[in-house]
Amino acid sequence: MRRLALMTAGVITLGGLAGLTTTSPAQAASGTFTNSAAIAIADAATVTRSVSVSPFGGAITDVDVVLTNLSHTFAADLDIYLRAPGDGNQAVKLMSDACGGVPINGTFTFDDEAAAGLPGSGCGSGSFRPTNVAEGDNTPAGLTVASSLSAFDGRNPVGSWTLYVVDDAGGDIGTISGGFSVRITTASSVVDVPITGNAVPYPYQLAVDGEAGAITDLDVRLSGVSHTWPTDLDILLVGPTGVSTLLVSDTCGTGDVDDVDWRFDDSGPALPTAGPCPSGTYRPTNNDNTEAFTPPAPAAPYGATLSAFNGSSPNGTWRLFVTDDGSPDGGFITSVDLVIRTDAPGNTTITSKPRKNTTKRRATIGFTADKGDVSFQCKVDAKAWRACSSPLRVKKLKPGKHKVRVRSVGTSGQVETTPALVKWRVRR
Repeated sequence: MRRLALMTAGVITLGGLAGLTTTSPAQAASGTFTNSAAIAIADAATVTRSVSVSPFGGAITDVDVVLTNLSHTFAADLDIYLRAPGDGNQAVKLMSDACGGVPINGTFTFDDEAAAGLPGSGCGSGSFRPTNVAEGDNTPAGLTVASSLSAFDGRNPVGSWTLYVVDDAGGDIGTISGGFSVRITTASSVVDVPITGNAVPYPYQLAVDGEAGAITDLDVRLSGVSHTWPTDLDILLVGPTGVSTLLVSDTCGTGDVDDVDWRFDDSGPALPTAGPCPSGTYRPTNNDNTEAFTPPAPAAPYGATLSAFNGSSPNGTWRLFVTDDGSPDGGFITSVDLVIRTDAPGNTTITSKPRKNTTKRRATIGFTADKGDVSFQCKVDAKAWRACSSPLRVKKLKPGKHKVRVRSVGTSGQVETTPALVKWRVRR
């Protein structure tokens, strides 16, 4: 469970905001996904095989591919491509016209960091960079082809990865008897969305402790949202008291969302039904009133606005339930932040004051609070508390000791219990 409660500019902020003290971020992930079924390489034809990656969050930082027990009677006939999930049909040509007009037999790993590409003839098992010896290949229709596996970096790994095995001339055949594997490394994420079903973790949790006052405003920030079919996404926020709001349901259509940042605020526009849904501020948007989350999420009906949390305490465990209601697409979220305003007073800090001993009969006192939505009251010597603002200027001071107290006042009238204090002496 992530645990953080910081007061800044009038809000309690939870989660991974730059420049604030936070818990450690989620760690990078690495995994190998295999389809071990044998692939018969047809003469002068194209064969495809796929492997599903789910759930596995975070943007891609590295991809390697292993072809296990590849054999062919005329290696130069082979053109082999790997296509990633999502829009754009991004593919990488692993090998083309390499290894010469001789038989090939071995297990081949394709890795951008390998020492060299495949040779022009006579290939055996090993690790190689993607290699294209000759241009003018019969590339499968629709693919956007790159020459380096780094073309996948930054993409969403969740979904179906497809291997295209092309034999571009007649008279020879082969097999990949052990199938193929895709090894993927990603950057960090906090919520991994599978190709269908509940996210990991389910729910994602944040905790608030020891904060005074009641909520007057709540925003939710989801950073690094990626999904290859975002209309599948359903996202529910549940507060410590069980109050809930459905943030997202059946929005943004079928086009990829890729590393977008969404802030949910009741004053924002609705998320588009058909997309696109770029980074921005939106209000909670539900286009399917029949949504029901599985336990431990609460049962429907769910709230439709973030103002449903107003008046409640921020303290306790907040839960974010994320589910994917269709196959075969998925994604991830890299950060979840709650931005909570309360009606509690802030802590006042003196920013400028007179010298402890002075002959001046006037003084200027500057002050601020660690909340932006408070007012102030000042007490000069034995006078009554009065509304004030910074800087406070006092004049016609008599010789002797003086003191000024300053306290903040919350939006519901609560006053700071320990005012800031300034003391000094005016000499004759």
